[in-house]
Amino acid sequence: MANETIYMIDEIVTRPGHGRAFLDAYMKSYAPGAANRGLQLDRVLVSPPMWLEDQPNTITATWTVAGVPAWWAMTISGRTDPALAQWWADAGLWIAERKRSFASAASDVEALSDV
Repeated sequence: MANETIYMIDEIVTRPGHGRAFLDAYMKSYAPGAANRGLQLDRVLVSPPMWLEDQPNTITATWTVAGVPAWWAMTISGRTDPALAQWWADAGLWIAERKRSFASAASDVEALSDV
């Protein structure tokens, strides 16, 4: 393994009218801690590309981490941080549903599977 890139994808469907407030809080309060855990923000997408008042927005934030050791360090750090769990609990005010997935480039799968 030569520090293959692992992507962490947060897909958050907001409650109607709460997309902008969620994203503001995510960037102000969640993103700095994620960076401290070793994640680098790759991009944030808003769908549809307008703030809706009577329908949900979907916010997709893609983060990267270099390699398996950094992924484990980030994961353990997040799982043991009560402030992070509290942040997500408090963010429930804005969230209708949330999904997190991890991915890599197809060319990195073999190396990431060789454990």
